[in-house]
Amino acid sequence: MSSGLIAEAAGLFAVTNLDDIVVLSLFFAQGAGEHGSARRVVAGQYLAFAAILAVAIGVAFGASFLPKEAIPYLG
Repeated sequence: MSSGLIAEAAGLFAVTNLDDIVVLSLFFAQGAGEHGSARRVVAGQYLAFAAILAVAIGVAFGASFLPKEAIPYLG
């Protein structure tokens, strides 16, 4: 792996996390003063992450059935 690719991946990860912090801050601010709103925001964050992870694992498993020549076209 080249250092440029690693730097690009780290930069994209950081930007995605900054975006996530902004969205979560808005959700927490929207629910301020409501009983249980923080719990719902945190639970939703974990459920959404688990769903994304499950889909990614499913797609990775499904990609194992494709011919090796087709994998680069998946992005």
